[in-house]
Amino acid sequence: MVIKEQKELAEFRDLVMQPTLEALVKFGLDHHSPSQLNLPDGFWAYKYLCCTQEERRKFPFTSKPRLGVAIGNAIALMYAHIVWTNNSEKYQNKRINFRDALRFVQEMLNEYNPIENKSDLEQHEYHKTIASKFANNLHKAIKSLALVGEVESEANRYLNLGSDLDLLMRTDLENPTCVVEIKTLPPRRGKIKKDGTRGFSTQSVSQPKLDAARQTACYWAATKKKPFLVYVNEKEYKIFDPSNCDMLTERSMKDHLQYYKSKARTRERLMIQADGSPTKLLGLVSNDFESFYWDIGKDLVMKAKQLFKEAQ
Repeated sequence: MVIKEQKELAEFRDLVMQPTLEALVKFGLDHHSPSQLNLPDGFWAYKYLCCTQEERRKFPFTSKPRLGVAIGNAIALMYAHIVWTNNSEKYQNKRINFRDALRFVQEMLNEYNPIENKSDLEQHEYHKTIASKFANNLHKAIKSLALVGEVESEANRYLNLGSDLDLLMRTDLENPTCVVEIKTLPPRRGKIKKDGTRGFSTQSVSQPKLDAARQTACYWAATKKKPFLVYVNEKEYKIFDPSNCDMLTERSMKDHLQYYKSKARTRERLMIQADGSPTKLLGLVSNDFESFYWDIGKDLVMKAKQLFKEAQ
């Protein structure tokens, strides 16, 4: 017994002293996530390794993601018996009806008023006119899945793919046998029409986007439940699963997991090489300031450009 305890203590001491974990601790990173791994390396390095939590809160939360959050949260309040909070706590949910869900959506959207951003204001005002259609289509989609048993929303799930840090995920909806990922497709902003109003066109999808399929694969691996990927716009909904989508077959999902494993281990090696220095790490990654990811506001971009310049 004594020998076993000494061996376990030695193994624990070796684990704590691993240079890998020490380097990750220096950066304050304690997990990966599918959404982080989907980001380009340059943007990820700046946002999560160079910015404080307070600075990250200043990153724009614009009309398109707001629409998705409002719709998704409202439907979760309709269907979920248990809802998890951002603090990883959970509570019993008193499920609401569809009328209250629509009211919830409008209340959430009314909290946002981007008067200093004309294009986002136009997008947001149009969203408010069609949000009920989104909610209705998502309601029909989830109802068609006939989720039996206790349903959870935003449940914390962990998965280790062979990297030093686990993946932390929050599932949109899941019951004892199914896990559901929801994606909204906001309309595209078009040109000014002859009558002076702004035109918008419906964004449709014929197959899942690769990032979404990869993310869904992680939920499947973490929960061991049948995955469903739901897309919704103002006109319709589409549901993808392993039976109707090549990107969600078991073989494909294992390939997605291998991709994330490689991405996670590569980033961990970058952090080890940088040894706690954000500037050094920025010098190890490529970056494209023309990417839409960098539409985060003038001040944050100026800081990023200065840091990347110093890293050269």
